[in-house]
Order: sequence, then structure tokens, then C-alpha cells
Amino acid sequence: MLKKKILCLTMALMLLLVQAQPAQASVAAGKYFKIQYTHNKKVYSKKAVAARFQNKTIKTNMPGFIEGNTSMYSAYWVFGRCSGLGIKYSYSGKTKKITLKRGSNTLIMTVNSRNAVLNGKKFRLPAAPRSIRYVAKKKNYIMVPGEVTAKKLGLNYSWNNRLLSGLITLRKTSSGSTSTSASPGSSVLSGTDTKITASSGNYSVRIKRPSGLSLSAVSAEDDYHNTRLRLIINGNHKSHFAASASRSVKEPVSYSVSYSGGKTYVDLKTSAVKGFSVTQTSSYIYVKYAPPKEMFRRVLVVDAGHGGHDPGAVGNGYSEKNLTLKIVQAVKQQFDRNPAYKVYYTRLSDWYPSLSYRYQLANNTGADRFLSVHINSASSSARGTETLYKTYKTYAQNVQDNALKGMGYAKGGGYDRGLKYRTDLAVLNGPKMTTALVEMGFISNQTEASRINSRTSEIGKYLYQALCNSF
Repeated sequence: MLKKKILCLTMALMLLLVQAQPAQASVAAGKYFKIQYTHNKKVYSKKAVAARFQNKTIKTNMPGFIEGNTSMYSAYWVFGRCSGLGIKYSYSGKTKKITLKRGSNTLIMTVNSRNAVLNGKKFRLPAAPRSIRYVAKKKNYIMVPGEVTAKKLGLNYSWNNRLLSGLITLRKTSSGSTSTSASPGSSVLSGTDTKITASSGNYSVRIKRPSGLSLSAVSAEDDYHNTRLRLIINGNHKSHFAASASRSVKEPVSYSVSYSGGKTYVDLKTSAVKGFSVTQTSSYIYVKYAPPKEMFRRVLVVDAGHGGHDPGAVGNGYSEKNLTLKIVQAVKQQFDRNPAYKVYYTRLSDWYPSLSYRYQLANNTGADRFLSVHINSASSSARGTETLYKTYKTYAQNVQDNALKGMGYAKGGGYDRGLKYRTDLAVLNGPKMTTALVEMGFISNQTEASRINSRTSEIGKYLYQALCNSF
């Protein structure tokens, strides 16, 4: 009888211990779950997103989600509980203030307010922190905008659309070392999520580093318009990098070194556009290159229509070439924060790439998607957004829907001109991949031309979403 009582007591204690353990979030990234905003009681179904640190998903009781263009994460579970981030978290239910401290940085946010304070200085958040009820768990969680929180506290943050995760890493120290996926005392210079990463066992070119040169003194530029990778090194190290003993070349490349304006330039010129990965250790710089589709998981080409001597449509004090450039530069700002994609741009300044150059860049990189951005022109009363396509209607509709959002127009409304089938355009005929050409609005319409000019940043964000969503 005594043994039976002891056994029952033991089982009861074990049950209590199990119940006391915090259950991990049962919703995987990409799955939908229901939340309720406590400030307005509205219930929504959200797609779960994750946060990752040191290449591992941060375990949390509350999944993240996207609000607008911002990833929202649990302030406690992601930023307060992940010990590797070194953040101290506190929350006052009375004042609704969230305080996060890391090193010399103190970030204070308030639930339901976009006003925040970093080290005594006010700034605006992209989205207000919220008290969110996780419907399935019947519990409330304080959610904060992930990217700005990480960056304001001195961390790196980038979005990986393939993993549906925000990637958080530690920034370089004064010695140049990092806490990324690279080995200790090394850094990865390529800013794109590659299939192939340069390493001591897998490189096309290995370059010996000068003694005493910090990792942070070296940067890399993919100068694909000139089919070359340019390494930029602070200081005059021309004689070192030019010496044949400083390099080991496994694959064909034209290697040249120059010095100008306090910087040494090492140019690796290839016969065609290549994808590059660059990794450096305390002893060497490793470069691996191959056709872009072998190097990167997702390859895109974005085209700003016209340029240089070709202004495109002109009206109401605006030129098409300038508006399309501003929009594409805004697209680039979004992709620069997302390492899941390698994006090539036909132009990022005021010059004229030929029509054949535009689609050949897409074909030569083996791009998955091609998007050309234009502005329409007709009568002064013509208005609205339309997307042109030849073969890929679903992709074109995705572009059209997001272009309308960028313009602030309703789908199916009077400004939605829909899809137009075209067979006479080089940028639709030439590319061998999924292609679309979007006409954002009419430059000949004074109101619409002004609207486009004032919303280039917003348009860029939504065209970025269209490209990401197309996968």
C-alpha cells in the first residue's frame, strides 16, 4: 500500500513538472495561426515567421508574424530570453513601456505607440509594439518590430524569405571578428544567401592577407556590369597583392591590382557574369565564383526603363527615366536587407542600357524572374496602373496587385487597368524566364505623375513584395 502511494505521488510530481515547463510554439514558420490585437479586439489569421541566431531558430512560445512590411517578434522570448544576444528585458504593465538594454544602448518602446527612445533620443518605429493574444494558448505577448529592435541594439538583421526568418547576428568587433556562421576570427563578405560558400577547401582564388590587416579593412563589390569582382582594401597594399606569391588561382580569371585615393583595388575579371562568394580569415581571402544560378538559390533582374539619352515619356515636369530609377532604387533598398536573393539591376544610375543588354543580363545570369518598371503616357485624363505580359499571367497578376498597393489604389477599382497581353516588346520577348513589365501610372496626368513621384519608396516596397511572393 505504501509503495502504491509513493508511486502515485511520484507520478503526480512528474505531471506537475511537465505542466510547469513552458511549451514551445507549436506553429512552424509558414503555418497560419490566429492572433487577437488587444487594443481593438480584432482577430486575424497570420503566417508564422521565425527569428534565427547563429543559424539556429530561437525557441519561443509565441511565433512571429508580419505586420505591414515589418517582422514582429516576442520582446521577451526573442530579445530577452536568447542569452547569446546579451539583452536585458523588462516591461511595465502600468506604463506599457518595454525596456531593452544591450551594452551602452538602452531602447525604450511603448505598446501601441510608434514613438521610441534610444539612449535619450526620440525616433519613429516602422510599426507600433503590440500586446497580442495568441488565441490557441489564450495568453498575451508583447510583440516588437524585429529589424529596428535588433539594429538599434547594435546587432545585424536581415530577412531570409526562403526560411521565413529574420537572421540576427553580432556585428564585427574592432578586431574585425564576427559571430556569424563563419568560423571564429573570420568573416563572410558576400551579402547573399549562397548555395556555395568560399572556404579553404573550396575556392577559385585564394589571396594571402598582409600582416596586421584587419578583417574590416576589406570589402567586396560585385561589378557585374564589367563582369568582375572588385576587392577594396583600405591603405596602400599594392605591392603585396600584386606579388604572384600572394595568390593561388584555380580557375580562369584576369587578376589585376591598382591603388587610388587611399585604397587598394584587386580586380578579378571573368569572361562572363559570375556569382561570387567571398570569405576571409586572419590569413587568407577566399573567393569562389560560378554561374549565378549555381551560386544562388534565387536570382532576379530588375530593370528601370529608359535612361541616359532616352528620357522615355515626359510630362508635368517629370521624366519617365528618373521616376523608374527612383522606384528601382527603392526596390534595391529592400533587397539589400534580404540575403535570400541575388538581384541584378540593369541600371542604378542615369545611363542607357540597350534593350538587348537588359534581357541578355537576365539570360546570362539564369534569372528566375525579370521585372521592368515603366511609366505610361497618353492624354491628360488617362490614369491607372497596368501590367504587361506575354506568357506568365500569374506572375503578372502578382505584380499588378502589388503595384496597385504601392500606388494606394484598390484592386478592381477605376485605377486598376488590369493585365495587357503584348507580343511586341523586347523585354517580354527576349528573357527566357518569368517576365513582366509594369506601367505604374500616367506621366501625362498631372495628379498621377505627382503621386508616383511622392510614392516611389512605397512603390518599391510593394514591387519587392511582388517579387518575393512570386516564389
